[in-house]
Amino acid sequence: MFILFVLSSVLLGEKIFEAEEAKAASEEQLKNIQTIQEAVNQLPKKYFEEDKENQRWALRSEYSPKFKIQDSDITQENDTNQLIMVGNSLMSVVHQLNLMKEDSRYSEMNITYLVIIEGMASKDNYYDNDGLSYKRALSLYYLWKRNGISFEASQCEVQISGSGIRGRGRYNHNGQKPKEESKNQRIIIQIVPKISNLGEWLKTRK
Repeated sequence: MFILFVLSSVLLGEKIFEAEEAKAASEEQLKNIQTIQEAVNQLPKKYFEEDKENQRWALRSEYSPKFKIQDSDITQENDTNQLIMVGNSLMSVVHQLNLMKEDSRYSEMNITYLVIIEGMASKDNYYDNDGLSYKRALSLYYLWKRNGISFEASQCEVQISGSGIRGRGRYNHNGQKPKEESKNQRIIIQIVPKISNLGEWLKTRK
């Protein structure tokens, strides 16, 4: 009985130690992942503002292109210059994120970043608002490409999408402020971190 008691105590002690070690490792892993997310959120406040309700950062309205109704072209010179500045500021953020991947704490996490350019449309009975919103996002993408702003060259995946008259964070979402409906003729830009081998990385940190 004494031997069994000692053996049980040793095994129990090992399990407690393993549990505490796993807890410490999990806390470290969570802290590292949170650090990555915080780095992604360091978008220039001059151009972006936090949308807490939808848990994302959105392009400030004064820097969003002023699309004409049922139009997807970015034609105004002021819009063009501002959007080029926004694109260059995003490239600076991506550069800092890529430097972060060289840190030994994150080098094994296989982090990539997804840049989402989402076009939107207003409810105006246009027959192809889905296609229109996609073309708006595509217009911005091509504007950046023409001016040497290429996220693919910085190892980022670019997703171009159009949410039409749907999506989260719309103005006049309850239909009570029709004057605000035209504000939905805009673009939303997001950067999302992707850790493709998160499960494997977590195992190595235990």
